[in-house]
Amino acid sequence: MENHSHADTNADDKSTKIVRLFGLIGGALIALIVCYALNIQMPHIVEEIPKLSSLNYKAMPVVAGVAVLMGIWWMTEAIDLPATALLPLVLFSVFSVDQFASVSASYASPIIFLFMGGFILALSMQKWNLHTRIALSIILLVGTSPRRLILGFMIATGFLSMWVSNTATAVMMFPVGMSVLQLVAKLVGKENASNAFYKKEEITKAHGGIMGNIVHKGKDISQVIQEKTTIYRTNFSICLMLGIAYSASIGSLGTLIGTPPNALLAGYMKTAFNIEIDFAQWMVFGTPLAFIMLILSWLLLTYVIFPLKIKEIPGGKEVVKLELNKLGRLSQAEISVGVIFILASLGWIFLDTILKSWGIKIDKIDSVIAMGVSALLFILPANNQGDRLINWDIAKKLPWDVLLLFGGGLALSAQFSKTGLSLWIGHLVSGFSHLPILFIIVMVTLMVIFLTEITSNTATAAAFLPVIGGVAMGMGYENHQSLLLTIPVALSATCAFMLPVATPPNAIAYGSGYVKITDMIKAGLWLNLVGVVLISAFSYFLVSLIFN
Repeated sequence: MENHSHADTNADDKSTKIVRLFGLIGGALIALIVCYALNIQMPHIVEEIPKLSSLNYKAMPVVAGVAVLMGIWWMTEAIDLPATALLPLVLFSVFSVDQFASVSASYASPIIFLFMGGFILALSMQKWNLHTRIALSIILLVGTSPRRLILGFMIATGFLSMWVSNTATAVMMFPVGMSVLQLVAKLVGKENASNAFYKKEEITKAHGGIMGNIVHKGKDISQVIQEKTTIYRTNFSICLMLGIAYSASIGSLGTLIGTPPNALLAGYMKTAFNIEIDFAQWMVFGTPLAFIMLILSWLLLTYVIFPLKIKEIPGGKEVVKLELNKLGRLSQAEISVGVIFILASLGWIFLDTILKSWGIKIDKIDSVIAMGVSALLFILPANNQGDRLINWDIAKKLPWDVLLLFGGGLALSAQFSKTGLSLWIGHLVSGFSHLPILFIIVMVTLMVIFLTEITSNTATAAAFLPVIGGVAMGMGYENHQSLLLTIPVALSATCAFMLPVATPPNAIAYGSGYVKITDMIKAGLWLNLVGVVLISAFSYFLVSLIFN
């Protein structure tokens, strides 16, 4: 990894402050201009779109201005992202767009409670180290030859990120991966360095900032790194670090609770089109997509981009077994959490279908299951000492910022529908309706997948879903057909592979010292293109079959 001087860091800080200041002031000015210009044009717009007369169209300029303001502030991070998400509560009330009670209802959407329940379940797995045991067992099962070891890490990381946040999964998996790399470096020895390793580099103190939140064996990873004055960079080490980072993002595509953009999509479709996307439907669509993308990523990394030079990993199996043995025997708490995890997963997938066959209908059943599981985790004992499977000291670590982002995005998208802003956007782009839908899908996917390299995944999805939803309506793709364009937005927002700043797993891989930014760009560009092809193909061929 390249050394960074204090001057470089200061320059980065200064440029970031300038961008944020520009976003803060410029965003407000642009929002005012948009609001004023649209207000002048409203009489002509209502004449062109008679449907608007039955909606709260007079508030459309304010909603458009707020959307622009939130979009710019989210993209530039002018203020903290969750703080921007609170703007609808204030601005929509002050400017009489809607009543406060109506706007605030978006912050308590059923999809938010589904995601909250998923977070609580994930926290309970982390509390008792069940996620670590699952990951190590998968790695051991897949095999420990170089390519199989990388595949094992990627499958384990991908599976966990379907249920646990991308960042938490990466934080857990990277120390295990780094311990494998450090052991390999010792076992291979300097005499074999010319065959197995192609470069040796110093590790700088700059890494501590990125890795400082990761704890391994009671120490900061930054301390572990500092103790090792040199590392050996190999194609194997690059593949392993990038494989963990990429699979943390890819695996999350598989479930509604895997990543915030998926849940945002479900909330938006319910608000704007009254379309329910249930957990089972999404898994039928998202899990095969995630699995195929993960396997293609593994093949590209290990055979094409960074072909492996070493055939065997000395002691690879032993180090995984050692880490697994450190966990000891399965505890009562692990068994209980594991059973609840399995029951929750089966419930999300099958319970609604089973109950409907018996003539029973439970509204928002996925959210009900999530909250029921959460309550169960607080009730059931973890051991004979009276501890519970989870307590509030653990649960309060929930990512409340993400939940607020959900609320802000849903509140904004609700007003797109209520004021007719989506209709107007659709009217503007109705001239594109003659273009092939596959072309539009590819263009939307390309735009979002590269934009999310420099912006927050969740903020990008929150800002673009209502806009692209309006585009879908303008092209005549209403109701379930609108999913042809909105699903690519949600999926693409998660596929950020090129830059360290794109997503925390990428930053952790970069901070490990084994991956240069040029390595990440080279591999990430390939994966972005794979993402465009797969997301476009799945959206075009499978959306109508699965969701309609």
